[in-house]
Amino acid sequence: MSSRFSIVALAVAAALPTVASAVDFSYSGFSTAAYSQSDTNLADVGYTSQPDSIDKGGSFETDSKLGVQLTAKFNDIISATVQGVAYTDLTGDFEPHLDWAYVRAQATQSLSFRGGYLRAPTFMYSDSVFVGYANTWVRPPLEVYNLSPVYQLLGVDATYRAQLGAFTVTVNPYFGESEVDVSTLKLDVPEWKGLATTVNVGSFQARVGYGVIDLETDSNSVAALTDPLFAVPAALCGSCASEAQKLLIGGARIANLNVGVQYDDGTNLIASEYAKSDADGGEYFMPDRYSAYVTYGRRFGNLMPYATLAGTRRETPLSTNAISIPALSAAVNGVIASQGATDQDSYSLGVRYELPSFSVVKGALVKFQYDHIDADGRGNLNNVQPGFDGKIDMVSASLDFIF
Repeated sequence: MSSRFSIVALAVAAALPTVASAVDFSYSGFSTAAYSQSDTNLADVGYTSQPDSIDKGGSFETDSKLGVQLTAKFNDIISATVQGVAYTDLTGDFEPHLDWAYVRAQATQSLSFRGGYLRAPTFMYSDSVFVGYANTWVRPPLEVYNLSPVYQLLGVDATYRAQLGAFTVTVNPYFGESEVDVSTLKLDVPEWKGLATTVNVGSFQARVGYGVIDLETDSNSVAALTDPLFAVPAALCGSCASEAQKLLIGGARIANLNVGVQYDDGTNLIASEYAKSDADGGEYFMPDRYSAYVTYGRRFGNLMPYATLAGTRRETPLSTNAISIPALSAAVNGVIASQGATDQDSYSLGVRYELPSFSVVKGALVKFQYDHIDADGRGNLNNVQPGFDGKIDMVSASLDFIF
């Protein structure tokens, strides 16, 4: 990670009061113990590029997490929050990560600023996606939540809340950088900027978010293709250079749009999100896609059955005829056919039950969920093997609690 925010860090450190006796500390924690198993070893269910995710052998690690959060309030203006979470990352290792580490300045009753490690508000539930107790499902619908390759931001944001009659409007701009390690390479995000706006009225919430991510990487696994494509004179192949750019993740720019709504009156819960990802460069590896889901749940005391319908559609073609040199065209089409997500639908039925709180446990939930996945080709899956018919049935159980 670069040091462009070192000035911010120094300013934050200088702003912190030095009188330790005045500091008010508070802590909280959350945990999910989950097990999931599908009916096939020919494809895995999990986050994009995550190795050893859910298959016929079952997995305790894919959805299990343990997190602790500590907040220090120095006065009515300055506070600091640190959150560590142990989970299975995109390298396949279950290990602790620094998820949040920021300083907040409450400038006015309506306006606050944060600087440090933040969670970018890419989706409606980005802030709580690790906290299983706060979510309806065992895991969020991956058709939507797999659209962004990164989620953690090193930077700054602002939150402004205004009361307009019966409406509460929250505006959240953010700016920073990021990086993420996946199983085969490291992605650097030298610039990430966006804006999320949320409107609440009564039991209803609506939000719109838009963010732009610039990607860089030192790895080029298809240099044997891109180098010859860039070398072909434009007079012989006018599209070769632009087709090569679609194979390069380094230098790509991804724009993410998200629209979400939620209605929760204490008995009925309806939640839905629409998300669209458009890539400028690298789209043969990170194709343009749009995704959506809708969830309905109804509470009967401590019991809530729920159902979810989700889907994703690929807009980037699965082949190209823009390369006039047959050998290069065949090689590029081979890469396109083996990379990036394709269309997928999933149908989920679940039930969650609120357990009584006890001792230091403030709340606990038991969830059971069944998913049926229909994928066209690779779908939104990992480690897809020859012979996969595109259909997966999966069961999951989890225990979520907060303390």
